[in-house]
Parts: sequence; C-alpha cells; structure tokens
Amino acid sequence: MAIKLNAAGYDNAKKLIKSFEVECDPNNWEEVKPSIDEILRYLDSHKLEEYGLWFLGIDTQAPNDQRSKYVYPYGDFNLVQESALILAERQATEKNHDEIKKAAHELLQELAKCKQ
Repeated sequence: MAIKLNAAGYDNAKKLIKSFEVECDPNNWEEVKPSIDEILRYLDSHKLEEYGLWFLGIDTQAPNDQRSKYVYPYGDFNLVQESALILAERQATEKNHDEIKKAAHELLQELAKCKQ
C-alpha cells in the first residue's frame, strides 16, 4: 500500500474548518463515522472524486475507480470530525505515513484555533 497526501481532501478540510463546519469532540468517531449504507447512499448521489474530498490519503496502488483508493477519513460527509483527525494522526504515525500525520496535525491545530 503506497499512501500519499490527498491534496484536494486536505484543502477541503481546511476550507470546512475555516467556515466552522466542524464537530469538536475528540472521542466520538465510532458513533459518527458513516456506515456502509451511508457511504453507498453518498456515492449514489456524488462522484467518486467528491467522496475523496473527505479523506486525507490516497492509496496509489488501489484502482482509480474504487472507493478503497481513499484512506484516512476526516469527516462524515457534513462536518470535519475532530475525532477522525485524531485517529488519522495516530494511525499515520503508527504506519509511518508522514505526509498524512503532518496534515492531520496541522488540521487539528487549525481546529484548536476555531475552538478558542
């Protein structure tokens, strides 16, 4: 698995944070992450590229026409979720995906500014 930063997803997350489209709860990702049914409904009405805007990473070895191409989600198709960014940063650290770790950390810092 070769993971690189999804610049479009990162930029989208920054835009959402700046417009306060966020949920600041460090512990709720398991409760708010989209279910498989929600993912499939989203993909029924959105292009795969739009789906990808909700992820910090791209698996360059995955097929371009598959949702598995996108990794490290940061939101629930409505809001940036602090808990998802925390998890992304932790998992990226464990897997040595430094670009993702750095991006998640930077987004968490931006989120912290919004909370003040």
